[in-house]
Amino acid sequence: MQKGLLDLHNLIRWIILILLVINILKNYMDIKKPFAKIHKKLGLWLMICAHTTLLVGLILLGFQWVNLPSNINVMTNPAYRFIFVEHPVGMIIAIILITIGKGSAKKNISDIKKHKRSANLYLIALIIIMASIPWNAPMIPGM
Repeated sequence: MQKGLLDLHNLIRWIILILLVINILKNYMDIKKPFAKIHKKLGLWLMICAHTTLLVGLILLGFQWVNLPSNINVMTNPAYRFIFVEHPVGMIIAIILITIGKGSAKKNISDIKKHKRSANLYLIALIIIMASIPWNAPMIPGM
């Protein structure tokens, strides 16, 4: 079960990265166009994938926490610190930014501001995600 959840978490990572790039480019390219239904749907799919991978990641974190030896100090071990602190905190911050970026579509502001705010928040989230991904993990699920 844990292997399947890890593969799902890994697969959704790629979907999120692709959706982030699409959302960023779409919002920057359409900055002078009305904030259309496609922008809202792309943002919604991004947010759904981000929240899904957050839930799967928290479940995986719980499994790892239960199996953690009791004499380990998480903060002094760089590998454990990354798994239990840096990765989850970075991803939670990125998902908060994605959610705020999606929420910009509902604000009563100009379409230009909606595009800029969404694109900028998605770009910051992308940078945080890229910094928080464990790049030593398999790139393709199941490998």
